[in-house]
Amino acid sequence: MTLLRALMVEDSEDDAILVQEVLRSGGYDPRVHRVETEADLRHALHAGPWDIILSDYMLPAFDARGALDLIRTSGLGIPAIVISGTVGEDVAIETLKLGADDYVLKQNLTRLVPAVARALDLAESRRQQNRLEHMKTLILENSLDLICTLDTQGCFLEVSAAAQAVLGYAPAELMGICLETLIHPDASSSFQHEFQAVLQGQRMRDFECRFRHKAGRDVYLTWSAVLSADHSVIVGVGRDVTERKQAEQRIRYLATHDGLTDLPNRNLIQDRIQQAIAHARRADRQLAVLFLDLDRFKVINDGYGHPFGDLVLKTAAERLVSLVRESDTVARQGGDEFLILLTDLRRADDAYVVAREIVEKLGQPALMVQEREIHVTGSIGVAVFPQDGDSADALIGNADVAMYRAKHLGRNTCQFFTRAMSEETQRRVNLETGLHDAVALNQLELVYQPMVSLTSGRITGCEALLRWRHPELGLVPPAQFIPIAEDSGLIVPIGDWVLHTACTQARAWHDAGLQPITVAVNLSARQFLQQDVVSWVTSTLRTTGLPPGLLELELTESLIAQDVEHVITTFGRLRDAGVKLSIDDFGTGYSSLGYLKRFPADTLKIDQSFVRDMLTDPEDATIVRAVIALAHNLEFKVVAEGVETEQHCRFLRDNGCDEIQGNCFSGPIPAAVFEAVLRSGKRLSG
Repeated sequence: MTLLRALMVEDSEDDAILVQEVLRSGGYDPRVHRVETEADLRHALHAGPWDIILSDYMLPAFDARGALDLIRTSGLGIPAIVISGTVGEDVAIETLKLGADDYVLKQNLTRLVPAVARALDLAESRRQQNRLEHMKTLILENSLDLICTLDTQGCFLEVSAAAQAVLGYAPAELMGICLETLIHPDASSSFQHEFQAVLQGQRMRDFECRFRHKAGRDVYLTWSAVLSADHSVIVGVGRDVTERKQAEQRIRYLATHDGLTDLPNRNLIQDRIQQAIAHARRADRQLAVLFLDLDRFKVINDGYGHPFGDLVLKTAAERLVSLVRESDTVARQGGDEFLILLTDLRRADDAYVVAREIVEKLGQPALMVQEREIHVTGSIGVAVFPQDGDSADALIGNADVAMYRAKHLGRNTCQFFTRAMSEETQRRVNLETGLHDAVALNQLELVYQPMVSLTSGRITGCEALLRWRHPELGLVPPAQFIPIAEDSGLIVPIGDWVLHTACTQARAWHDAGLQPITVAVNLSARQFLQQDVVSWVTSTLRTTGLPPGLLELELTESLIAQDVEHVITTFGRLRDAGVKLSIDDFGTGYSSLGYLKRFPADTLKIDQSFVRDMLTDPEDATIVRAVIALAHNLEFKVVAEGVETEQHCRFLRDNGCDEIQGNCFSGPIPAAVFEAVLRSGKRLSG
């Protein structure tokens, strides 16, 4: 038995019982609630649920018209059958128009069971249709995808609310408009091909297509479409993949371009160089690769911060692009390095003309960055095809070698590659490779050059000088390996070894009861600017046990000029820790004289370039006298470097110099020899 929850609008209980018996005999288990008035029906409708409503056509105080009206306006979707006595055909038609699912005569209840079954089926179909319509409405109104139906001409019949967000059109604006009119012209042909395939019954799956937004920008959709079963409409779904597409395009762009300057990167310019080489071979032309490195760019980063440095790089990149032809390529190699490809050259001299112009105009006028005038210069190396290489890697590598040569010649210049440079570069590479292991293999050693008082003639201290004894090359001059250590960053661990070794040796002399002397150690720019010098020095003093007053640190004037305020602050902290400080090579930096009175230094060392010729060059003699007078006015001790002869000593003594250092007394000597000299009490004659 099938449960049937029935609401009966019937004033005759006998008729109601008869109806139930008919339903029961037809396989239903009727659970009936009978009402006779409009009020009872109104109340009972919402007390359900009901599977069906069976209503008499005419009641004493109510009729089927009113019942059907209540059922319709309730929105419950309950099927209704009118059961009544003999009435005319026009009444039956009227009840059907009012919403009845069927009309059954009481005299012919044999139709009741199939009528109920049919009404229940129709009601279920309506409910399913309503659910589908509701679901469709929800999808069309809330889906993020563009959902539409099109006629076979491709014109919109229905479109989801997402059209506004995806394409900028309200759904109503698209009605009757053909989809093709929204497609970018470049994609129209391929879309039409796919659309015709759909009309032939094929299913379109994830076809990516470029559309035009109402605002004019490009929108990318992955499109799926299918033809309806009756071949009357096409249902299409478009998913907005613009962000993904733009991300893919950005990734592809960044694979070949620099993210900061938007210039081509190394990958792209290598490809362009290879293409240019192929063209140059065919056309019997030359090309050149310029490797440019901004000079002392680290000073800008350290002084103003990396964000500001990035702005300088962008501005410099724009300046470089303006200095070459449109057919040439400016690329960012990385950091503050740029590559420039000059194509279609008749002769190598053409590259020199461009390189010289870049050197002259890169920083003139000054770059304006955040309302600051920034003066930049660049060192350029030039390699020319075919004589300097026949591949992108070879030309870039050789231009790099030439650039380093330009750096060593004083920066702000350009150099063409030569084979001799390649040999020099290989030598530098070999030295750098060996220098990596020099400390671990005990190849480094310190020698000590005495500093002597011009008044007493006695040794007052010494300068620790680094030497590298290579097992194959022998004694490598400091002028050869110190710059390599600076450029490679090896100067930091080597400098740590030098300071620790010198302090340990000075402590040993102190413990041996020798006269107290200071040991001077040079600090490099990298050591001073890239680490906490105060913590490093004080930690070394604690480890070795050397009294701070027996250590003197030397900084060159040119190093001080790189970051005056930082040097002054650090000098002050070291001075407070008891360490002595000196300014080395004074007179060669030119830039720190105005700040000299602010430096908490103890000693000024006159550079040997002035001392060497002071007896024959009046200008050098004047400089030496002026430095001595200036230093004494500022209460600095003065040490002259490179003193070779007794005549040098006499001149310096006569002009008030405090101490000397040079071969006139002793050159740099090993620790054991220096100790023997100390014990002997050797003095400066004169």
